[in-house]
Amino acid sequence: MRTKIISALLAVTILLSGVLLASCSGESDFPATVNNTVIKEEPENIVALTKNLADIVSTLGYDVKLVGRSDEVTQQGMYVVPVVGTAQSPIPASVDEVKASVVLADSTLDPTAQKELEKRGVAVITLEDAPTPKQVRGLYKKIGIALAGNIKGKKEGADAYDKLSKTLKDVRDAAASDNNNILKTVAYLYIDNGALKTFNQNTWGSTMLGLTGALNVFKSADTDVVDTAALALSNPDYIFCADKTTLDFIRSSDALKKLSALKTAKIIPYDEITMQGNTALNVLETMVKEMYPEEFTS
Repeated sequence: MRTKIISALLAVTILLSGVLLASCSGESDFPATVNNTVIKEEPENIVALTKNLADIVSTLGYDVKLVGRSDEVTQQGMYVVPVVGTAQSPIPASVDEVKASVVLADSTLDPTAQKELEKRGVAVITLEDAPTPKQVRGLYKKIGIALAGNIKGKKEGADAYDKLSKTLKDVRDAAASDNNNILKTVAYLYIDNGALKTFNQNTWGSTMLGLTGALNVFKSADTDVVDTAALALSNPDYIFCADKTTLDFIRSSDALKKLSALKTAKIIPYDEITMQGNTALNVLETMVKEMYPEEFTS
């Protein structure tokens, strides 16, 4: 009993020392700085100009603060949020109308529009989609800081990403346990500037494919440009495409039209498979249902 009491007291002492260190450091939630933009106080109203940023805001649980979006933010549930223009050219007067103090954007935002928003006292934070899972976690922390501050927000961002990551891995583990120890192969294909491309190496898209419990045939490729001979040789069990244009391109290719996976190719929009919030769960479910239909039939 005495040992348990001492252990409990020690735990409390460690906890209190952590609180004291935090308070002595002088760090507070606000003002906070994200990518050289200063947020003076916790924002009540924010605008998200890209689909992925809005997805992460929602995953963090701050939908209530989302008062504006661009016309590119089209996820289910976002239609109730007013449109304030495009991702490139938001309308400053519309941002004023929804009383937003923070705008989350990416590098496609027109510099003139950004200057006009900043002149009106709006903090504009430009954030790009993160290419790797590790960087996605960093993106979550940055958005968390912008919405809830240096301490609270950073922790909420990390916790939200860790929770999403765990859920995605749980789906992967369930899929892997149901494949009867037979390793399936998969690829995702899309057209970019006339070239057939894929997700390779440690990209978010490659991670999503791996979460199906299958092997991405281009996981170790040095480039995202598809080697059609290599694709034909690997002949993956499943192919997912960005759109019908990509699917038609593959079917009309002499080198690829005999791929067995074309019989069951599934179209998943490019911008959905690259989403890094809760939408990723919906995309993964779609892929897993296609690959393991027997697990979803009653």
